[in-house]
Amino acid sequence: MSLKILLDDQIEKLFKDNPELKSIKKNKFEISVASFANLKYLNGLEFDDLVDGIMGEGGDEGIDLCYVYCNGTLVKDEQHPITKDSTLKVKFFQVKKEDGFSTDGFRKLKEGIDEIFNLDLELDKLQIIGANQDILEMADLIRKIFRTSRLERAKFSCEVFYVTASPEINISEKIKHLEEELKKNSLAIPFEFEYLGAQKILDLTGKNDEQIEIKFDSQPLNISEKDIEATGFAGFVNGNELIKSLLDKEENFRSHLTEGNIRFFLGEDKKINSSIIDSANDPIKASNFWAMNNGLTIIGDTISPLNAKGYNITNPQIVNGCQTIHCLYLAYSDQNKNTLPETLKVFVKLVKTENTDTQTDIISATNSQNPVKSASLKANDHIQRNIEKHLLEAGILYERRDNFYKRQGFTGNKVIGLLKMAQIVHTVVNKEAVVAVNDTTTLFDTETKYNSIFNDKADFDLYKFSTILYQKIWTIKNSDIRANDYQSEQRDLISKGGFIFLHIMSSLLFSDSEYIEEQKAKTSKLTKNIVIETPARKNEFTKRKKWLFENIEKENFLEFYYETAKIIFFNSADEYVKNTNKSKNSLFKFRGFDKDYVRPEIDKYIIEKESQQLSETKTN
Repeated sequence: MSLKILLDDQIEKLFKDNPELKSIKKNKFEISVASFANLKYLNGLEFDDLVDGIMGEGGDEGIDLCYVYCNGTLVKDEQHPITKDSTLKVKFFQVKKEDGFSTDGFRKLKEGIDEIFNLDLELDKLQIIGANQDILEMADLIRKIFRTSRLERAKFSCEVFYVTASPEINISEKIKHLEEELKKNSLAIPFEFEYLGAQKILDLTGKNDEQIEIKFDSQPLNISEKDIEATGFAGFVNGNELIKSLLDKEENFRSHLTEGNIRFFLGEDKKINSSIIDSANDPIKASNFWAMNNGLTIIGDTISPLNAKGYNITNPQIVNGCQTIHCLYLAYSDQNKNTLPETLKVFVKLVKTENTDTQTDIISATNSQNPVKSASLKANDHIQRNIEKHLLEAGILYERRDNFYKRQGFTGNKVIGLLKMAQIVHTVVNKEAVVAVNDTTTLFDTETKYNSIFNDKADFDLYKFSTILYQKIWTIKNSDIRANDYQSEQRDLISKGGFIFLHIMSSLLFSDSEYIEEQKAKTSKLTKNIVIETPARKNEFTKRKKWLFENIEKENFLEFYYETAKIIFFNSADEYVKNTNKSKNSLFKFRGFDKDYVRPEIDKYIIEKESQQLSETKTN
């Protein structure tokens, strides 16, 4: 029972530290498990994405949480790019605050998964059976992604997690039998299973500094000179020892050490990777592996000697050699043999530097010949470090480096990642909410786009205000859904419309903001794009920020703006349907929705409001 009490303490702490969680109309234990499991099992999702994966109470078909990944990145719609080199994975969770792992609970989960992959079962029939809207949308997404993966011959697999508050993990033979039935599915989808009890959940709640130990074959080269910022060690590591250093306590390969970084494994059927695997499996070729392969580069927060040949690395990142290490693991684990030829050696560089510019140079240089995520290369820019420092003073944890704050145990929507910040600021200053959500990585592709969002000449309070407004909108709309019984169409608009609300409300607030000009207080409409590098005297945000910060913290101040924004949003959606004959739900994929429908409705509202105020003034 003591484990359960300790677990309850952690849940209460989570909700105390993140009071906005109380606004979510979803199960408290499911929210907690998603939060605790986020870093280790879910690749450190943004908090709103994490909550969106909770399938709701009632009609979840035994599936409490569900997330779809492509190459380690969350898939949000069927338009996500998939090629033959892609690795797709669906993660299903059943989460019950019970003292054991019941066969009935697992059977419901299995039946829900079977329904999703029964492609002959139409969604309308699934709805009649009792599936809720969240699970219907997830089933539709999974089916479309699965069918695309088969067309493209991409890898597709599933992981199933059964989570309870049980002090012990005792899995019945009936559950194991149900496991086997899922594994024998007619679509030949590979399944893996994991069971988490109270102790495993508690283990997820602490600080999550990750450690690996690298043991060189002989004393490595020590790279440390007086005037060189980067220090480290380089030498040969036995292939078996290298793989074992990257396995966790349950002997699972810690692929997240590469998934969170610049590149992702490009697939075992790619020509170069097939060659690596063949070499690793051939005892003769294996002896020359070090000469045919560039090896690994690993960056760590600290590198501490264990003995003459062994080193402990804290929070390691494999910044080069992603494909190599995945191929070696595939060769190692092939047919469960769990070994590589003893002659196989890998050249490994361990690098430590506290200079973030040097880190960026290393990451860029070691990935220069391969496709990279341009956003990741920006994480150590001066502007990014300056924003992090500025927001930290306001209690906002800007996670420009993947999972930096989550590893320290921070949770909730006060943790804002690099891509999420780009979405928020692009919506506020460039007024493109739909583009921000659907084309996030393109915001980093050109200097022009990037500088319109992240600029050293900007007023850094813009990042603070935009983030606070986004957080408050998230809480208000969740409270709205929790308190009111909307029709499914309206509920979907509100639930998915966070960034559109951000566009509308920021425009309304900017237009209502009072500022001093020529010693007079005035307001002026501001619904157009904001050029953030404009000098302070003429900067449209800077002029208004005193009023904005004074009012945004007032209790209930934003309620009026939210209700007004909701009317504007609904009107915009109606106009979209009228002009396109498409469903309202499709507007979230229409890149021109902000420009063609939202902006005109905002302008219309402001003009009517000004006209009414003028009329009232004349009457008085």
